[in-house]
Amino acid sequence: MTSPTLPPLPAAPAPVAELEHRIKWRLVAVGVFLAMMAGLLAMAIVTLVAPARPIVGLPDDPDAGAARELVRDLTPVAGGTLRFQSALFAVDSAARAITAADAGRIARASDLIERARQRHPRDPRLEICTAHLALARRLYARAEAGYRSVLYFGDPCPDARLGLGVTLALEAQIEGDVSLARALQLQAIAQFAAVSPGDPPWLAALYDRAVLLEQVGRGEEARRWGREYLRQDGGSAWAERLRRELGPTL
Repeated sequence: MTSPTLPPLPAAPAPVAELEHRIKWRLVAVGVFLAMMAGLLAMAIVTLVAPARPIVGLPDDPDAGAARELVRDLTPVAGGTLRFQSALFAVDSAARAITAADAGRIARASDLIERARQRHPRDPRLEICTAHLALARRLYARAEAGYRSVLYFGDPCPDARLGLGVTLALEAQIEGDVSLARALQLQAIAQFAAVSPGDPPWLAALYDRAVLLEQVGRGEEARRWGREYLRQDGGSAWAERLRRELGPTL
């Protein structure tokens, strides 16, 4: 005669020590999570209170310095109405036509900057130099791509902002579609506006902002920023040019 099958006994409750172990590790996990969140919050506060320093100038590299010496007296702005300055093109002056000799110097400077980039592959200042040289050769699409690649990560790069704004404004001059040309001009104005007071190209960006606002028909804003420019640089040759650009009501 077979004995009846008995139901399985219920599982024994976990020992008190095991329960304490589980609770302890859950508290540790919660603590680690809270510490990570506190760290992220601290990083966000530091970013807001102490923003990153702007990326300006040239790296301490012999080829970068040699490239600057080759092209320092060139100003890569066509059309004569915009202002441009940078660490590579040291002269802040009105544009002139690029000669064959200038083109050769730009090509040699491009080779030197490329050699410097091989030594400093992560230095955005050299990418900005490459974009400046493309702008000097009137290769607007290449210059625009170079400036945007630097600005993509959100780092403060006033030279790239000014360069991109000038590039977009020059592209607008050769754009056959009126609507697209105006869109390019408005994008350029936004880039000039993103340059902060105290940045090396601040006055150039302020000048270009006022001039381009006038060109798109936003005269009141143009005069507002034009007056701000004159307040800071009222005795210069650029101030006289701005008065001619914006008229006697400035």
